[in-house]
Amino acid sequence: MTRLPRKPNSTLMHKLLYGLTILILFAECRQTKSWGSATEQWGVFELGLTGPKNGNPYTDVSLNVIFANGETVVVVPGFYDGDGMYRVRFSPQHLGRWEYKTGSNAEQLNNKAGSFDCVPATATNHGPVVVVNTFYLQYADSTPFYSVGTTAYQWTSVKKEIQEQTVASLGDAPFNKIRMCVFPKSYRYGNDTEPWMYPFHRDADQNDFGQPNYEFFQNFDRRIQQLLDLGIQADVILFHPYDKWGYRSMGKEMNAHYVRYMIARLSAFRNVWWSLANEWDVPEIKESIAWEEIGNLLQREDPHHRLRGIHNWYGSQDHFFDHTRPWITHVSTQTSQFYNALTWRNEYQKPLLFDEMRYEGDVPSGWGSLTAQEMVSYFWMAGLSGGYATHGETFVNPGDDSTEVRWWAKGGVLVGQSVERIQFFRDILQQAPVTAMTPTLLAAGDSTQLNSNVYLFAKAGEFYLAYKADNNFSIALNLPAGGLYKAEVIDTWNMTITPLDDLYSGNTRIVLPGSPYLALRLTKQE
Repeated sequence: MTRLPRKPNSTLMHKLLYGLTILILFAECRQTKSWGSATEQWGVFELGLTGPKNGNPYTDVSLNVIFANGETVVVVPGFYDGDGMYRVRFSPQHLGRWEYKTGSNAEQLNNKAGSFDCVPATATNHGPVVVVNTFYLQYADSTPFYSVGTTAYQWTSVKKEIQEQTVASLGDAPFNKIRMCVFPKSYRYGNDTEPWMYPFHRDADQNDFGQPNYEFFQNFDRRIQQLLDLGIQADVILFHPYDKWGYRSMGKEMNAHYVRYMIARLSAFRNVWWSLANEWDVPEIKESIAWEEIGNLLQREDPHHRLRGIHNWYGSQDHFFDHTRPWITHVSTQTSQFYNALTWRNEYQKPLLFDEMRYEGDVPSGWGSLTAQEMVSYFWMAGLSGGYATHGETFVNPGDDSTEVRWWAKGGVLVGQSVERIQFFRDILQQAPVTAMTPTLLAAGDSTQLNSNVYLFAKAGEFYLAYKADNNFSIALNLPAGGLYKAEVIDTWNMTITPLDDLYSGNTRIVLPGSPYLALRLTKQE
């Protein structure tokens, strides 16, 4: 009976032995009687096993499963889910028969073999989101994906009635990505409530980070699945600094154990992204967590290779993490410096997400008091700079009589005026050949003044989108000679599209009406 080592260390010999063990187990698996089932490509195959309850299964029991399909071999970690139940979740990328075999230091879990068939994806299953053409995102089956995000940091930590409100609200909203924390958050503006359940056992204000509350994590799983059913990517934030419970101070060993646990529980869900932190550079957390080690762990041990980012506090580039690091798949920024998008794209050579660019709302702080017009305008500037934008809202939900509930913090219901205009924005961008387009900043005066710039996003010779937030919008374009281009004025606030009478070709200057928040779209006529 061959057992799978827990994980390889850095020595070449151990890595070779680890690889040999996988080959031996694969051979044994072929000789073992298997039982069949079917799972969609990019769906979740889940294996449930009964094992030991004694001791501390969370820290003491190792479980890995080898999945093999032809020459493709994937090693997937399992996890303890309480009450003697162990689970392994695997998302197959390739069609056909997958055989598997378990390896564990617990006899009850070791040497279990079986198989399942991976069948073609159906309905809205387009696979995970992946990076394409350096700067852009699409689904694994090449279906277009245009990220339009929102933020509800601790929505899975508040009482369940509000969680259900959040799911219902998302079902009617334009957002296809949500930034969300695992741990509860302690902050101003209603963020000082206790969670419905603590992630780890807590007694007399003392945490036992070796004892998860499995019901908390099971609920988190269910919310991820609900988001998947709605077609929403879950940008899961593993750590954050706004913490009065001690989760930012678990220590190096328990940090790594927790991250491995999250990989085992969630990685198989095709809508999961990893965000190492919200605001990693806040002093209280910057030096307390080994970010590089956590990033490398995710890159090395996530068998499904989900997207990975890390988010800054200060808005200037001096406080960005080094996004050139190979474990980072995309740039996640807190800034509204859209005029720097070209610089950051060129430097990092990765998709750029403006994951926090201030919020529509009415809190006294400037970061949370954008007007709806400003929030919508930020989407257009971010999008046409070649990045992806994320919404947030800080109004108190109406009718709540127990505690402040603001969407940006706790979810609930959306009450701002920007949401339907963001849907309009998303519709426009999804009609564009985004992954083949290139941004250009046409500065008018001081390039650091957001509203002085014309943001131009184009597939040269075929499709052009331009936007300027304030009045007096004119744009000069050198359109290819011989082609004719239809021009349309887009009122981004009133959500109207008005064609201009003329067709354009060659050197062209178009002057738009003197009102703010207008965009211009030009498309080549056949």
